[in-house]
Amino acid sequence: MSDKVLIIDDSLTNNVLLENVLKSANIESLVAYNGKEALKIVEKEKPSLILLDIMMPEMDGFMFLEKIKNNDLTKNISVIIITAKDDEESIYKAQKTGVQDFILKPIDIKMFLESVTKQLAFNKHFVNKL
Repeated sequence: MSDKVLIIDDSLTNNVLLENVLKSANIESLVAYNGKEALKIVEKEKPSLILLDIMMPEMDGFMFLEKIKNNDLTKNISVIIITAKDDEESIYKAQKTGVQDFILKPIDIKMFLESVTKQLAFNKHFVNKL
């Protein structure tokens, strides 16, 4: 089974950029434009990693995180937050929920790809040890 990375961002531009970067690294991606849509995808596709924006309509990233972390079937999915929110409260809230990384926009592509590949490698190692 190949790794699937779910990108959740309400920006078409950001989604296309991240999809292309992942594709260049031979990583399969899925896209959702809001938290509600993402919840359906998570349930159906069971991604290995979620790339999550905080500021979105309908359901912000923290509300989405709360829902997946309170569900036994999805609580162990790795999450990397990608956001323009760099205030202390947002960073603290993200760390408190147990996200694996916090990447600020504008994205440094090299650092982004390194974070994603490290997390996917960790997930494979961890899953193989169970």
